[in-house]
Amino acid sequence: MKKLSWFQKLIFIVNLGASLGLIVASFSSSFEPQQSALFYLAGLTYPFFLLINILFILYWVYQRKLVFILPLIACIIGSSNFKSLIAFNSKPKQETSTFKIMSFNVRLFNKYKWIEKDHLDDKIIEYIKSESPDIIAFQEFINITKEDLNYIKEIKNLGYKYYIFEPRNRGYTKHNFFGLITFSKHKITDNGVAYQNPESSRKTISLYTDINIQGKTIRIYNTHFNSLRFISEDYEFVENIADNDEEEAIKKSKNILNKVMNSARKRQNEVTFVRNHMMESPHPIIMLGDFNEPPYSYAYPQFTDFLEDPFLQYGFGLGTTYDGISTIPGLRLDYILHSKELKSTGFYTGPSGLSDHRPIISNFLIEE
Repeated sequence: MKKLSWFQKLIFIVNLGASLGLIVASFSSSFEPQQSALFYLAGLTYPFFLLINILFILYWVYQRKLVFILPLIACIIGSSNFKSLIAFNSKPKQETSTFKIMSFNVRLFNKYKWIEKDHLDDKIIEYIKSESPDIIAFQEFINITKEDLNYIKEIKNLGYKYYIFEPRNRGYTKHNFFGLITFSKHKITDNGVAYQNPESSRKTISLYTDINIQGKTIRIYNTHFNSLRFISEDYEFVENIADNDEEEAIKKSKNILNKVMNSARKRQNEVTFVRNHMMESPHPIIMLGDFNEPPYSYAYPQFTDFLEDPFLQYGFGLGTTYDGISTIPGLRLDYILHSKELKSTGFYTGPSGLSDHRPIISNFLIEE
């Protein structure tokens, strides 16, 4: 410290705070949201503190000061989160595969024109046709025959003979519903609900579907954990926060933080139930869905201690799957995870612009 100028000492103090922030954020996913709101919120700051500490490393190295060890140690301590955040594979490895699987939150096929594009539902159907996965897990699927929105029929016509849904939404019937649905070109031998939330208007949180592929039964979990329930005013505030006066910004920020924490607490219960259900599965598992949380938060590590993430093996970069908030880029909220006894042979993320979520696709090989 003697060799540091007064300005560098000031920088060091800021660096110390940022390094402590990164360490706290790195361990926050170990705490349940119902235990500590502060730790949960701290975990969401991980990418910010990681970037700041990397910049500090570069600064101190440029200044030829051994102080660079401080942010370096902080980055090393938080390396487990870093491994789940970014993948560095040169290109998706496409080996010989037995079947392809897709997860896609289609956001009601843009029924309410959130994306200002015409015939977006037709483009989604065309994209599915071009990819032709063997199994598709949809979240936020809608089917309203009386409004000529019979997407079940359209997708069945693409060769998906088998499908299962369990909406159980208030006010919906067998052919008119909003919720989760799983389509398959292979025979479905069993299905059921892994978890339902009776207090939610969107009751079904996770479906399981047993599918026979070349004589091997694989259990598919189609999951959509609790969302933030943001309304249009919330998104507008987040994307234009600088345009609000201080009093209004504080008021709206508190409202958004309350929504973030309420949804996190609900997700904790959902995660626990779904995880426990998986532990009793008699078959290998593939989990697909929208977690509504990034990988450095609470939900993701609850599954990756016994399931593998093919994105880490075949993906590149941040693996962005959510484009709903332009001021928070690079969010990966959608996942394909699988039992270690299954072999994934590829992974890639589909295009943006079809929904606020991007589809994700993975290939698998059944070895004889």
